Amino acid sequence: MKRAWRTAGLALVALALSGCKSKVTSLRDALVADDDAAVGKLVDLPACSERSCLDAYARALGSKKGFDANDPDQASAAAVALVIARDHRGELVPDEDHWTTALRQARGPGADALRLAVANGMAALAPRVGKSVTDEAEAKALMHDVAGVLPGACETYVLLAGPKALSVKQQPDRSACVKRDLERKDATAPTAPGVWWAAAGMAALWKDEARALRDGAPLAEGPARAALESKLEVIEAATAKMAFR
Repeated sequence: MKRAWRTAGLALVALALSGCKSKVTSLRDALVADDDAAVGKLVDLPACSERSCLDAYARALGSKKGFDANDPDQASAAAVALVIARDHRGELVPDEDHWTTALRQARGPGADALRLAVANGMAALAPRVGKSVTDEAEAKALMHDVAGVLPGACETYVLLAGPKALSVKQQPDRSACVKRDLERKDATAPTAPGVWWAAAGMAALWKDEARALRDGAPLAEGPARAALESKLEVIEAATAKMAFR
C-alpha cells in the first residue's frame, strides 16, 4: 500500500499554522469541546453529498492545493474530520486505509481533529454498538450510522438501510469493500449471508479504527489527547460487548 502520510512533513505544516488560530485549529478545539454547533458554523458550505465537497472543504479550511488523500496537509485531514463530524458521510471519503494510517501516525491540529471527529462519532454510537444485535432492521440502521463516522467506510453499509435495491457488486457477499473489511485483523466469520455478512465486515472495520485511535492517542496534543482518551474508554467498553446475531 502506498504510504499516505509523511509524518515529518505534517509536523512542518503544523508549525506553519501555529502563528495564528487557523480554521483547522478552531475545528480541533470545537471537537475537543464536542461542540456540534461550533463545528457546523466553521465552514459556510452545504452539507457534503459527493466526494467533490472534500476539495471545497479543504480549501475553505486553508489548504492551498486542495484535498489530497495521497499526500494530505492538515487542512485535508480537517476536511475529512468535518465530513465525519458535521455531515456523517464517512462513506464519501476515499482511501480508507490512508486515513487509518493517519489516525495512527499523523501529528498536528488537522490530524487531531480527524482523531476527535472519529472518536466522538464512535462514542456517540457506543450504546447501540455495545450489545448483541439480532434484528436485521436494527443491524441495517446501525451499519448505516457507523459508516457515517468511519472515513472511507464501505458504501454497502449505507445502501443496505436505503429503499433502493443494491446492484450485484454492492451485495454484501459480492462487495469488494466488505470483503476487504472481512480480511482485517480480528474479523470474525459471518454467521449468515446478506445483512449479517455485511455486519461482520462493519464490526471488523470498527475494531480496526478503535485500535488505530488507541495507537495514535499518544501523538495527540494537550486537551485533544485528554478528550480522545476519555472517548476511547467509552469506545473500547462498547467494542468488547459488540456482537451480531
